[in-house]
Amino acid sequence: MQRRGLCRGLIAGTLAVGCGTSRSTPHDSGPRLRVLGIAQDGGLPHPACSCVRCETARRHPSARRHVASLALDSGDGRVALIDATPDLPDQLAMIRDLRRARRKGMPTGRVDRRPLDAVFLTHAHIGHYAGLGLLGFEAVSAQRIALHATSKLRAYLEANDPWKSLVKGEHLVPSTAEPGRAIAFGALSVTPVAVPHRDELSDTVGYRIEGPRQTVLYVPDCKPWEQWSSWPHSPESLLEGVDVALLDGTFYSLDELPGRDVTETGHPLMRDTMERFASQVASGMTIQLIHLNHSNPALSPGSAARLDVQRRGYAIATEGADVPL
Repeated sequence: MQRRGLCRGLIAGTLAVGCGTSRSTPHDSGPRLRVLGIAQDGGLPHPACSCVRCETARRHPSARRHVASLALDSGDGRVALIDATPDLPDQLAMIRDLRRARRKGMPTGRVDRRPLDAVFLTHAHIGHYAGLGLLGFEAVSAQRIALHATSKLRAYLEANDPWKSLVKGEHLVPSTAEPGRAIAFGALSVTPVAVPHRDELSDTVGYRIEGPRQTVLYVPDCKPWEQWSSWPHSPESLLEGVDVALLDGTFYSLDELPGRDVTETGHPLMRDTMERFASQVASGMTIQLIHLNHSNPALSPGSAARLDVQRRGYAIATEGADVPL
């Protein structure tokens, strides 16, 4: 955790991870991570919802939030996504500057068939892989983008349309992302980390991303921390040696979804997360909460929930922010 001093600034009520700015400075040519979205799978505004936050987001585009995803800039000319969300078109636009900086003379005025070099998937819930479809023949018609997925998720994609058509057409070239085994991506080392979650179609991983400047842990979906007791490793062990952690912040409290039992959705509550990792934050670790459901009051600046997050030394991840790696 020798580089935590890189990421300790407060901006507009959220803790920015880009060394005190929402973007890395133009002269910063090193590897980095960019936050492309912070919302749960349905985004903000959420489909068919008329709550205050969703209605506000429909009226005011600045209040909208994309589905949780990260971009990785390798430092050697390549760019990858962690998860391909339903917001993929907007999120590809959010990384065009990274592509142009690395690909001098890249043609303009037509579809870029290689807008990415790789996609790393966490699991098979709709907000995390549905965007793959837009890389197929009917839209981008991408050319041989590397797809990293666990063996179970890879088998699911290769056996079921429309995903297997993406592989057959060589829009995607899958490889197995084995938990615990690092994948080299330029100057970065990207290691899948198995985490417990609702695994209806596949298993679930987070990613540990190690660069020359910082190490980041990304776990957007997992079971409540107290349900990890039978898991091979503890939540605390995943945080060892980490400078910045982006953790599942889907729900703030149990009373968010009238008519539904939040405990059945299988996520840790923000309140529990902030209590559990208080010592890590006190020791200098940056912990940001991501993958917020539209019902989460911490999405609203100035809310009691947001102020509670800030008071405890945590933050809501900032969409568009860069993290040096």
